[in-house]
Amino acid sequence: MSGADIVLTFLGTGATIPPLDRYQVSFALRHAGGLTLFDCGEGTQYSLRKFKISTRNEFVICISHLHSDHFLGLPGLLSSFQLQGRNNEIIIIGPVGMKDLVSGLLKANYILIEYPLKILEYNPGEKFNSKGYRIHIFKAKHEGNAISFLWQEDERPGTIDVNKLQEMGIPIGPLIGKLQGGQSIKVRGKQIFPSDVLGKSKKGRTVAYSGDTLPNENFIQNLPSNCDVLVHEGTYPSEMSKLGEERGHSTLLDAAKMANLAKTNTLVITHLSPRIINIEDELQEIKKVFPNTIIGYDGLKVIVPFKNK
Repeated sequence: MSGADIVLTFLGTGATIPPLDRYQVSFALRHAGGLTLFDCGEGTQYSLRKFKISTRNEFVICISHLHSDHFLGLPGLLSSFQLQGRNNEIIIIGPVGMKDLVSGLLKANYILIEYPLKILEYNPGEKFNSKGYRIHIFKAKHEGNAISFLWQEDERPGTIDVNKLQEMGIPIGPLIGKLQGGQSIKVRGKQIFPSDVLGKSKKGRTVAYSGDTLPNENFIQNLPSNCDVLVHEGTYPSEMSKLGEERGHSTLLDAAKMANLAKTNTLVITHLSPRIINIEDELQEIKKVFPNTIIGYDGLKVIVPFKNK
């Protein structure tokens, strides 16, 4: 594992009433620039410490909707940062209503925040941009202004053609860095563009998160081809689809069908309820629909490796 790998750590994989060995839902995505946290159920700050997840650099928290099992970890987490004397900014993004929710949580818990805290509300179709990646917002099929997320790494420049550099008389040094950064340069009076010396750009890595939702083909069909990881809720056993429809949730089988439709590389199922009794038997059945399926557990790490080629 290298520092340029993307690492997903599942901090909590339980639903509203979590099974005894799980906290409520949350997972951390560590990338080169910092950390993106998806949902923040009860127990999140404990799991961040237990699994040694650094929060020192850029820290963005994505809340999928306004149901309490997805945000009840926020008051304790934000309060702990205050007690630790944090200075770095924290950004919370979520659906409409997020600002009032966080304000109410801080007030109700008598929490004074002195570090920079930015709260951003998004509608489906919008996106959050940061250095090296962006987060696309989609409408989910669930209550509480529910949204789904696609974390997408920016494309990286293609490989430098050393022979072309020599042919064009481009010296080793900062000019090459400008070309890799997308800028044109002048050498001996001639304008040289990145496309003159760079190979095809490299596709960025992608991680999608459904949040709570019924099977949502609109979300799935808008994911890029070969999405690296789809994290999808699977609240109920496969045979409880009727209950799922009534409550706005997916079953384990629903999640596998969505992964198959998306042609994702890996499926991780989370937000599990105590109604799922025999996970191993369930897993063997849904693997018939989507073989590369993992049923998540607290502490699971999934690595999306850095690909140089």
